[in-house]
Amino acid sequence: MNVLIVDDQKAIVESLRDGIRWKDLGVEKVYTACSAREAKLVLVNFPVDVMLSDIEMPEEDGLELCQWAKESLPSLECIFLTSHADFSYAREAIRLGSFDYILQPVRYEEVEAVLRKAEGKIRENQSVRQLQNTRKLVVEQRDTILEALCMKLRQGKEADAEQIFSTLAELLQPDFKEAAFYPAAVRITKWNRVTNTWDEKLVRLVIRNVLEELFAPAHGVTCISSMQEGGFGLLVAVEDSLSDEGKWDVGLRDFYDFIEAQMDFSIAVYMGAKLPFTGEGKPGPAIGGRLWFLAGAGEVLNPSGKSGIFRLADIAGGKQEKDGAEDEPVQRAVAYIKANLNKNISRTDVAELVHLNEEYFSRLFKQQTGETFKDYVLLEKMNMAKTLLEHSRLSISIVASKVGYDNFSHFSRMFKKITDMTPQEYRKEKRML
Repeated sequence: MNVLIVDDQKAIVESLRDGIRWKDLGVEKVYTACSAREAKLVLVNFPVDVMLSDIEMPEEDGLELCQWAKESLPSLECIFLTSHADFSYAREAIRLGSFDYILQPVRYEEVEAVLRKAEGKIRENQSVRQLQNTRKLVVEQRDTILEALCMKLRQGKEADAEQIFSTLAELLQPDFKEAAFYPAAVRITKWNRVTNTWDEKLVRLVIRNVLEELFAPAHGVTCISSMQEGGFGLLVAVEDSLSDEGKWDVGLRDFYDFIEAQMDFSIAVYMGAKLPFTGEGKPGPAIGGRLWFLAGAGEVLNPSGKSGIFRLADIAGGKQEKDGAEDEPVQRAVAYIKANLNKNISRTDVAELVHLNEEYFSRLFKQQTGETFKDYVLLEKMNMAKTLLEHSRLSISIVASKVGYDNFSHFSRMFKKITDMTPQEYRKEKRML
């Protein structure tokens, strides 16, 4: 806390400066001024939390100085000193938001007591401002934060996604005693009019307004990330003590019913389970795995295209509750890859083979195999090449063709990338064992 003493009598300024136990009050800096003009120079150039000012001063009095200061420094606390117990002064001081009003001659103990109270109010105001700034930051940046999180999920960078989620939680901490997070995805399945006059921003605004109205009693904060094909990922933060799984279920069903009844479009809602969150402001395990479906909100989560409510029971494993049907496309893709290593295998062809959107198939494949499609194919090809080099007398060029490489140099480069050895070095080493 920094204090400015203002009085046209230099002796009073020096007496207060030297007589008050500033260190005991936690005061770091004590500035002094003998006129309003000098005080303004201090206020403009130095950080001041409390101004201890005489009211009766020539040229410009303390009340006028306080009014000027409050316009540019609204958080400044003003304490007035005066030798006249005039009610009009007190009334004006109150109007200006003065913290206190002390009659002269002052006792140091009285000034110290008032400064202690002022210090408490300053701390309280700082906490309020921090909450306000945090809330403002989250409100302004919530979509950007979730967009970044979803982008990392689409890239398969779950650790980065978890870090972004932790940042969001830290920003929200001052606003909640204990936050609970609920993810969901909304996909527009059908427009009820032939011509769609809604743009993405308007849809996003409607979704947010309806959700925040439904979760207002729980102090909800809704982040919305727009996806392709009319999809939106949602992350709702609420006060944990005011919400539970049941309320989340009911709230989203009310949201679905409202949209279906009032809007020009139909939706599918994918309900995620409550996210684990520790008391230390850190996410629980496998947050990235539990948020995977947000990154695919606009893709083929609902191949049938039907509207309705869909609960994702095992989000961490990326499976829908009904029958784990998403396992089968990846299993068929893996079987196809292993049976066709002598061919040039493309992601587009395999995604079409298993009847999935290419981007969604790519994310699902990595989620279930731990490798990107391209890396998985390369590893399988090189594993087969290693087997042929070790257990056959086929020439290296024939081995290359057996795993789908027409260019011998390209095969050698890829083989060395995986094994740190050329095909010749690998065969020689294995035959020496």
